[in-house]
Amino acid sequence: MTKSDQRCVDVLTRLINKSITLDRAAQLLGLSSRQVRRKRDRFLKRGVKSLVHGNRGKPPHNALPADRISRIRELSGPNGPYHDFNVCHMQALLAEREGLCIGRSTLQKLLHPKPSAVPPAPRKVVRQRRLRSGAEGLMVQIDGSLHDWLEGRGPKMCLIGSIDDATGKVPHAHFQATEDATGYLLMMRTIAVQFGLPMSYYHDKHTILRSPKKPSVEDELAGLAPMSQVQRVMHELGIESIIAHSPQAKGRIERLWKTFQDRLTKEMRLAGIATREEANAFLPGFLLRYNAQFAVEPADPTPAWVPLEPGTDLDYYFSVVETRTVKEDHTICFDGKTLQIVAASRTRSLAGNKITVRINAEGEMALYDRKQRLEYRPVPASRQPAKPLPPVPANPKKQPAQHRLNKGQRAWLYAPI
Repeated sequence: MTKSDQRCVDVLTRLINKSITLDRAAQLLGLSSRQVRRKRDRFLKRGVKSLVHGNRGKPPHNALPADRISRIRELSGPNGPYHDFNVCHMQALLAEREGLCIGRSTLQKLLHPKPSAVPPAPRKVVRQRRLRSGAEGLMVQIDGSLHDWLEGRGPKMCLIGSIDDATGKVPHAHFQATEDATGYLLMMRTIAVQFGLPMSYYHDKHTILRSPKKPSVEDELAGLAPMSQVQRVMHELGIESIIAHSPQAKGRIERLWKTFQDRLTKEMRLAGIATREEANAFLPGFLLRYNAQFAVEPADPTPAWVPLEPGTDLDYYFSVVETRTVKEDHTICFDGKTLQIVAASRTRSLAGNKITVRINAEGEMALYDRKQRLEYRPVPASRQPAKPLPPVPANPKKQPAQHRLNKGQRAWLYAPI
């Protein structure tokens, strides 16, 4: 019997002996008078056993079987495949891969019976929570995360991705060797084709996304500002570029990286992925599962994506741009090569004019006169040997007499007439 049961026996004995009243017994036990009368009647009929609950000492009917508990502990043990998974992630994978359905709180108690409470670190800066955007496509946060995604099985990579601010959905993500403009242009092009153009991109102050150069005098007179390649694409497409002044300002994508570095790395470990190509092939299925589980409904169900116009030349917008001046023979020099502009592709003489060389994410090059695409062909290098230079005399003092000047003589006296 517990101390509570012993105290109940003592109070009921005093009530039966009429040492205390029914109201006083109810006050001491914290029960109503009716409950005390029922306890007293059961105590007179069955004795002390009536005060002990009938299920005490019996296993609960909804308790996990011992074999299932041992299986879960084996999978989550130091040598198990889920040894470093968090509770939520492990619960989903146990049901999906192992056929073990278990509640999250039950799994939490099973894996961490006595969690140690760690007090949160004091925040030095008081920040105000920013509400989500109203509709999908109003704001998309973009960033890159350089991390050992393959846990030593392959090269270190950078995951370039995005997250919709209204829904928490990840429209696109892919692995690059490094964080570069090509990766961002590829992501923006994929989002534009699949969903449309967002109203704004929210990003940090990385020089790939924001040019650190100051405008020159000519730029100020012309009303121009230096732009990076990604900035130029957003400007040409009419997408607003919003700069975050701290990581906390774009906390939604920063938290996404923390989640991906926990979940994605472990799922790629289970899949045995060891190369960047395999990782990029694994990502679409992972993003589908992630969006289905964590995406939320927006406040406004009408999306704000702006669809691309039919026939939009993607290579014109989503490319790295360089400017070249056309020579008199309608050729340009780029990357150490001479390119001949085909006459049939132009409608006017381009000699002396500036054209743009645009290279897309796949490395394919195209020439444009404004928005008109030009055809070109590489000019083969000349195989004729270069004309040899005249030999230099070994001793400059031994020159022909007609070219030597005596002291005091002037060269113009001997200049040919």
